[in-house]
Amino acid sequence: MKRILLLLSLLIPFLLFSIGVKGQAPVCSNPGGGAFDVAQSEGCAPLTVTVTNKKTGADLIEYVYDLAKGQVDIPDKILRTSSTSYSYTKAGTYTILQWGTAVVGFTACKDIVVRETAAPNAQLTTCKSGRVRLTLVDDAIYQAYDAIEIDWGNGQKIKVNKGGLLIHDKVLGINPSVKIKGIYNQGFCASEVKSNTLTGLINPPSLASIKIKRIEMSADGKALIVFNGMQDIESELFISDGGQFATTNKKSHVSGEVSILVEGLDPSKVYNFKLISKDICDNPTDSPIANSVALKKDIVVSDESNSMTWSSYSSSGGPLVYQILRDNGTSKDELVFNSADALFFSDDKVKCGETYTYQLLVADGDVRSYSAPLELVPTTSDPEKITTASVAVDDVNLVSTLVSFSGNGITSTYNLIVERANAGSSDFLQVSPPGNQSINYEDTDVNTSSTSYCYRFIYENSCKKISPPSDPICSILLTNNIQDISWSDKSPFSSGIESYDLVKMDAAGAVQDEMPKQLETRHAIDLNADGNSSFKVKAKSGNMISYSNVVSISGDVIMLIPDIFTPNGDTHNDKFEVKSIFTNSFRIRIYSRWGEMVFQSENAVDGWDGNISGKPAADGHYVYKIEATTLKGEPISKTGGLMLVR
Repeated sequence: MKRILLLLSLLIPFLLFSIGVKGQAPVCSNPGGGAFDVAQSEGCAPLTVTVTNKKTGADLIEYVYDLAKGQVDIPDKILRTSSTSYSYTKAGTYTILQWGTAVVGFTACKDIVVRETAAPNAQLTTCKSGRVRLTLVDDAIYQAYDAIEIDWGNGQKIKVNKGGLLIHDKVLGINPSVKIKGIYNQGFCASEVKSNTLTGLINPPSLASIKIKRIEMSADGKALIVFNGMQDIESELFISDGGQFATTNKKSHVSGEVSILVEGLDPSKVYNFKLISKDICDNPTDSPIANSVALKKDIVVSDESNSMTWSSYSSSGGPLVYQILRDNGTSKDELVFNSADALFFSDDKVKCGETYTYQLLVADGDVRSYSAPLELVPTTSDPEKITTASVAVDDVNLVSTLVSFSGNGITSTYNLIVERANAGSSDFLQVSPPGNQSINYEDTDVNTSSTSYCYRFIYENSCKKISPPSDPICSILLTNNIQDISWSDKSPFSSGIESYDLVKMDAAGAVQDEMPKQLETRHAIDLNADGNSSFKVKAKSGNMISYSNVVSISGDVIMLIPDIFTPNGDTHNDKFEVKSIFTNSFRIRIYSRWGEMVFQSENAVDGWDGNISGKPAADGHYVYKIEATTLKGEPISKTGGLMLVR
């Protein structure tokens, strides 16, 4: 029991310490009660250090030899060690953490400085002429030293302080040998610092990365050329307008993105640009040619649109894309066109009276070329008279109209004005709503059963230019007279009618037949053939059409069956005849009161004359049975009685 209590007395302070440091200040920010010595707190890489514990009464001691700066938590068990010796192989400043328990937890920290001893990195470029270029690499090794010593191998040495020039040119002759090493101003690690000897013939670095990335032409004839430069490599810009290249006398020898402005150009022309760069051995390298682009107003003029064109771009091999950017003051650099090969664009998403600015962007691989901005204002012509339209009577209180636009003056937005007058009147009044942009208009303020109406149409485009009124189209009233259908003989057009067509439709409204009627105004109905059908009249005058209302012919079966007949020869009711309408098949059988069949027929037109085998049948009661099918093929059966009276 005493052993358990002793163990708890040791573990509880440790646990409280571990929990207490969570989320608080960094482990090494305040004295933590620990104590240890380091035999060597600074030295040259590689450096081995040995620690000695100075904390008395400690029950558990562990070390972390590379504690992260600002760490607030005790590192995990896997990162702690009880070893008192550790070797640092790389230069840097490290923190050693001592951690343990002595009734309560404790910590202590010490910093170790490990100085760099590796040789600096560099590149030696040599030319056959004996000229050499030494390029120091600004990396962690370079930054660790106070200076770099360069021994040119010809008895000359120079010292380059940190932050000094990285590139050094010299004429040394053939097969040079250049030695470099790092230096500490206070002489640290003098015997441990390693040197780097560079020898041999190395070709100058490629200048392929020096190339034009962007060309921007302005409206005042200035071209901004942006390219990737290389440090201490002179790049000169050349220009051509289709002939020989000539220098612009614009040069650069810096690295990174370089911008050169060329003035005095014609923004409507296309120019070719290239760079000629020379390496340290004076070997010239031409960059790929990049071209400016020019956006021009096209001579083609269409209604409420801005048309533009440009020349084909001479690609350097990259994926080629033409894009048009538009700016109308509210939506800047809006992409309105994108194509891989088109050389023309007509923008019809514009409004009259507004000014639009366009810019052509050609993407050739990773090269971008922008044209000078082009300002355009859309124009339009006067709309033409509407010559294609139709009027249809769809119901007693509904007339629908439909028009089609063609010719000049058609714009993306418009106002279609629909006017109506009673037939015979010239007092046309607008019935369409303001700003009507539907080619189909439904007029519900009508009574087609009593009045014929005439309509005409006017097109107003977005530039407020108005077409002349169309010729009127008047409605037609079709009437069902049971045995026939008829319609008014008054022409629905002011210019006269060409012809009428009678359109026959099935029960679903699908057109079955369109019968030319010339100038007739009446059509006889075949009740059996036309059952379950509907009709409308279509009148034409050029591209102007008037459709009448629709009349339907019922397809329900009608059977008229008498209950008595008198075959006495007076020519009145001498036969038992069944009138059957809207049937496909028909069969009748008549039986005497004893069940003997006295008559049968499969034709409703036939009737029983009251004879049996050529002899008069007796007066009295008889029974008939009729079997038939509807126009849809549905079976019908009827049974009943009849009286024969002579």
